[in-house]
Amino acid sequence: MLTIAYGEECEDIVGIEPRTSSFAACVAMLANPLIGVRPHVPSASQRARRTQLLCAGVYAAGVGVSREIISLPAPAVLRLYDVDTGEPLEPSGDGPAVVLAMDQATVSSRELFQLRGVRYELTIDQFIDAPDDSAVSTRISLTRLGEPTGAHRLRLDYGVDGSAENEYLGTSDWLTARHYRFGQSVVDRTAFTLDVDAAEYRLRYDVRVEQSGSAASSVVCWRHGLQGCIASVTMDFDSVLQHRIATHWRVAIDGEHSMPDALSGDFDMTHIQSSHLCRWSKIWSEHDVTVQTAQRRIDLGIKYAMFQLLQHGVGVAPPERGTLSPARGLTSTYHSGATFFDTELHKCMFWIWNEPGVARALIDYRYHCLEQAREFARASGYEGARFPEAANDRGRENGPHYVLAYPEQDIRREWSVHEVLHISADVCYAVNKYWKVTGDDAFMISRGFEMLLECARFAASVFKWSESRQAYVVESVMGPDEYHYHVDNSFFTNYMLRWCLRSALSLCDRPGFPGLPEAQSRRWQSIADNVFLPWITVGGVVIPEEFEGYAALPDTQLRSDKKRGPQFADEAERESAENLQNFASQVVKQADIVLLMSMFPEDFSTDVKRAAFQYYEPRTVHESSLSYGPHAVVAAHLGKTSISADFIARASRYNLDFTPLDDYSNGLHLSAYAGAWQGLVEGLAGLDLIADQLAFRPRLPADWDAYHFTLEFRGRRLRICVIGDDELEVREGGRQLATERGQDGYICLKEGH
Repeated sequence: MLTIAYGEECEDIVGIEPRTSSFAACVAMLANPLIGVRPHVPSASQRARRTQLLCAGVYAAGVGVSREIISLPAPAVLRLYDVDTGEPLEPSGDGPAVVLAMDQATVSSRELFQLRGVRYELTIDQFIDAPDDSAVSTRISLTRLGEPTGAHRLRLDYGVDGSAENEYLGTSDWLTARHYRFGQSVVDRTAFTLDVDAAEYRLRYDVRVEQSGSAASSVVCWRHGLQGCIASVTMDFDSVLQHRIATHWRVAIDGEHSMPDALSGDFDMTHIQSSHLCRWSKIWSEHDVTVQTAQRRIDLGIKYAMFQLLQHGVGVAPPERGTLSPARGLTSTYHSGATFFDTELHKCMFWIWNEPGVARALIDYRYHCLEQAREFARASGYEGARFPEAANDRGRENGPHYVLAYPEQDIRREWSVHEVLHISADVCYAVNKYWKVTGDDAFMISRGFEMLLECARFAASVFKWSESRQAYVVESVMGPDEYHYHVDNSFFTNYMLRWCLRSALSLCDRPGFPGLPEAQSRRWQSIADNVFLPWITVGGVVIPEEFEGYAALPDTQLRSDKKRGPQFADEAERESAENLQNFASQVVKQADIVLLMSMFPEDFSTDVKRAAFQYYEPRTVHESSLSYGPHAVVAAHLGKTSISADFIARASRYNLDFTPLDDYSNGLHLSAYAGAWQGLVEGLAGLDLIADQLAFRPRLPADWDAYHFTLEFRGRRLRICVIGDDELEVREGGRQLATERGQDGYICLKEGH
């Protein structure tokens, strides 16, 4: 059984067997900003073993895409067998158990074996040493249970598992590639160092294996072969009931190097673990999110979402050229390790309020890819900077132009590479939000203003004048809703590009902003003043239309009764989505209009938001995990607190509740988790920034008692507790800060607090 736990609270997720092993290993993922490690999961299938280790920045030329993050081998327990006969130990008794202790950032497994009437228990505890270190510690214990019927000598093989491979597009197991080969090794009594050549990099693995308290009855020997180095630990159970082994390994990009660190010095597992636990205690104290409710799965879901986000961001100095955040983080090769607009609209929003330095690093990645964005714009027939829909480690477009299907022997066109034009505006949204919240003027002068200007230049070049409309239009695009492409005048795309232009124009007279010729400024203003946006009337209220002509499409079956996972009406609808077909009805994957209203809540009246939400939500499949967060925000703003709470739970528990259990390979939906946080904080708590002051409009769902979260705001770490509708407490350290209600209904800190 896979169990997630936080302190005394725990929840069983799924039974462990070969078909679920890949899912379990993914859910129990351990990571930091440098590496992602799948922990030991009993009964691991071949597919589960294909993804073991991902390292930030380690990419290669891909299959079906320009670049892909490399699936690398990781040290692991390989075999457990009888020394004399070679007979493997067989699983026995209850099913294996795997526990992810989120408060300790540790994964523990337990499994029972038997050999000729004697039962043994194997337990393995794993954790990543520190957020800024690509090192992993493991405690292995093998215990004989009951009285022996004969003397057994068992052998445990521990080494680098060479079954790691990349699947086609990170999701298709019928086509794989191996981007590494084992090189030279150096072996000592308790350690080995192995070179692994991975396309453009040489990685060095330093591995230590030491017995703990049972050396007299254990022998370690080493061998090197096609599968790399293997440590064989022989354990005699004639007079010893338990053997304990400690392993410690580190992986790093390396060139020419001298005698490896693994072969000298001591390592103190107790000290490493103590430091690890202290560090995570501090992380949780600074970033805890708690929902007090009788439904404990709600709080555990939020804790899980926070844990996976925090693993991927805190505790490491950002690289000089910024941080590339893959769509699935360092949990899977799905999407080939590329980054998408959800980084700016969801992950960045989370980090801006939790660790602004991480948000800046994500934006810095875009800045250092500005020249590639300019090249992409020119190649596409535009000006300025066009950031790609899927950006790889080199800042270039990485989405597949075609997708192969097997065994159907079909080729499907992927249009998003060409038709998604809102990414540059999304990047500007993140830049502007970061500036608004942090007040980091130096950042804007050094790079932010340049990014805004180049993205605005791109936006201006996208709009074309329409004589029939007497307005500027954008034709043949795809918005965030991927069910419809070749559409004209996507409301989301046109609105975001117009916002990008207006943002740049509003800064023309600001010190430090690059100069804009007056003629160009006048032209941009003319474009911004005359952008065509499609509207429709629903129930007497005029609301934004997804895209021009959307309302004329045949209506779809309304999804009024919510079920588990995506809300497909039937299998034909699901099949159309899987085949990347252009839908000819009003069904949407994720509602662009709801997303837009969550980003710009003040730009739309309550009546418009209510009518739009009531119209689009029943027509939304929510197949994208990005859909739940924005719906949670808008539902909360409309006072639909129970609906908002449901969307928050769905977002935070997306992998726990909705992803397939069999041979799952698509990784963790980190942006959905960030969306859950947005639903809670920007939605239910009503967080806003008014005149440089924090402001809240808190709401409490009926079946919640309270909820807590923390914010970092301009050097201050604040803890917010919502205890009722329009009731909250704000603390800094041990001090409660005074609040007051403004005429607009927002609750703010009193002046001087």
